[in-house]
Amino acid sequence: MRLLLAALALVLTLMYFTFGLRFGYVTLTPTYMLNATGESRYGFITYEDDQSVGVRGVCDVRKGNVTVRLLDPAGVQVAGQVCPKGKWALNALGKGRNGTYELVMEYKDFTGIIDINEARE
Repeated sequence: MRLLLAALALVLTLMYFTFGLRFGYVTLTPTYMLNATGESRYGFITYEDDQSVGVRGVCDVRKGNVTVRLLDPAGVQVAGQVCPKGKWALNALGKGRNGTYELVMEYKDFTGIIDINEARE
C-alpha cells in the first residue's frame, strides 16, 4: 500500500510539472486546474445557418493565463478572449454558416477555476 501511494505521488508530481493537473470537464462542470499547460479542443455542431454557438461563464485565474478562441467551420477565429490574473466573465459566441465550431483553450502555467457552459441562441 505504501508503494502504491508513493507511486501515485510520483505520478501526480510528474503530471504537475509537465502538463498540469486538471479536475473536471471544462464544458460540463467547474474545472480546477493546477499549473495547466497546453490546449484543449471542444466541438459544437450547428445544423442551421446563422445559429449562434459558443460558451459563457467565468474564469478565475490565480496564476498564468488562459486564451479562449472560437473557430468557425472554415477555421477562422470568430470570437476570442484572454483571461489574465483575476476573476473574469467569459463570453465567446459566434454565428455564421452551419457546421462544427471548435472551441480552443490554450493554457499557460494556469492555476485557477474555469466554469463555462455551452451557449446557443
